[in-house]
Amino acid sequence: MTSLDPRTPVIIGAGQINDRDFGSEPIDLMTRCAEAAVADAGATADLRAAVDAVRVVWGIWPYRDPGRLIAERLGRPEARTTLTTTGGNQVYDLVVDTAEQITAGSIDVAVVCAAESMRTRRADHARGIDTEYLTERDGAAADETVGSEAPLTTPVEDAIGVHHPVRFYAMAETALRHRTGESASEHLRRISGMWARASEIAAANPHAWLQRAQSAEQIATPSEANRPITTPYPKLMTSNLNVDQGGAIIMCSVEAAERLGVPRDRWVFPLSGSGAADHPSITTRWAFDESPAMRLTGRDALGLAGVDVDDCAIIDLYSCFPVAVQVAQRELDIDPARDWTITGGLTFAAGPMNCYCILPLTRAVGMLRATPGQRAFLTGNGGYFSKHSAIVLAGEPAPGGFRSSRPQADVDALPARTAPTERVAEATLETYTVISDREMQPSRAILACLDDEGRRHWADTTDAAMIADLMADDACGRRIDVPPPTER
Repeated sequence: MTSLDPRTPVIIGAGQINDRDFGSEPIDLMTRCAEAAVADAGATADLRAAVDAVRVVWGIWPYRDPGRLIAERLGRPEARTTLTTTGGNQVYDLVVDTAEQITAGSIDVAVVCAAESMRTRRADHARGIDTEYLTERDGAAADETVGSEAPLTTPVEDAIGVHHPVRFYAMAETALRHRTGESASEHLRRISGMWARASEIAAANPHAWLQRAQSAEQIATPSEANRPITTPYPKLMTSNLNVDQGGAIIMCSVEAAERLGVPRDRWVFPLSGSGAADHPSITTRWAFDESPAMRLTGRDALGLAGVDVDDCAIIDLYSCFPVAVQVAQRELDIDPARDWTITGGLTFAAGPMNCYCILPLTRAVGMLRATPGQRAFLTGNGGYFSKHSAIVLAGEPAPGGFRSSRPQADVDALPARTAPTERVAEATLETYTVISDREMQPSRAILACLDDEGRRHWADTTDAAMIADLMADDACGRRIDVPPPTER
């Protein structure tokens, strides 16, 4: 290995944990993940004593400064703490920010961690008890925040119910099906095959939550265990949030890695990273099944690393729902025949809210140690194709050191639709989804329609005949009478 700039960022330790017994507490879980990452580094000096930053991805728990509680348990109460905002992009955004701060000299050794305990929380709720969390000091707040707090939906979108991610992504899936010209049955067969392959990868991943391969037929067929959620998605095509799961990495400067005696064969290098957000309102996006921000962040991350996507043997695309993978494949020019996950994705490896990306990150570290000449390309997605991140990693450093970008101005310059100010009686049906109730019966459809000026309108219906018509064939592109809002 050639001589490196001492401020070059490097990942030296990684660990992830599945808690399969109920009662998991997120601070305890993240601390144990951090301890596993410390042990994984194999340092000859006291690595814990060198930690000067504890950086946490936001989760579904009440902590305002979780990094402080973790730092205290690691014996570093004076460490600087960071908490991100919400979003499945935030793990990689936090890695990029940490790499930038290490390069600038403002961080030397950082713990980056994420965890959720939704399984315990849901079990407590079912038993009618409050989940117990640790006590924080009055006025607790992280030393710094990474990410935007801007709202991801509008009141109009919330009122129609498209703020539920599965509904937005199902509508994007219908739009994509219309674009490809597939019949509903052809399309379901194809995406079920995609998810069946993901289940096979999860079955070979010792860290996956669900380690049983499922056939395409099992994934596509509704049942009590695989109830239809909203067309075309049954449960086995949705993110698995019902887990207690977490992970952590240790990032530091090359100088710190050498000072702490971390063996060179433990080092993995972040080469590049990028992040940007699509137009914030779903109403004003140009298309449901496009993501310019995804395209531009992926382009930048790969370009800054000096590689093409085909140069990356390891790929993990954010996979909350099948359409997210397919849009990424098109936007990033990835061959659909390639495996798109190293974990099994958010259904089978599991998708613990904002924290999924810590799982492919820790797994990629191990894979790159085994094959240091390879590169890994990993992507994150937050909200409703709202916020995107991408990073490139390798077992060997890049000649120019770590590089990053935020192509937000390029995204903002792209066309957007104008929000309507009043209802229309007629419009062209752009896309839709049909929601099923708990008895697995179609109960309500959500519609996105474009008026003659190209403005997007929302509507819904409980009319059985219209729902049957929507489910029978591809209805996108039809001229329709826009239904009045239903009472809910």
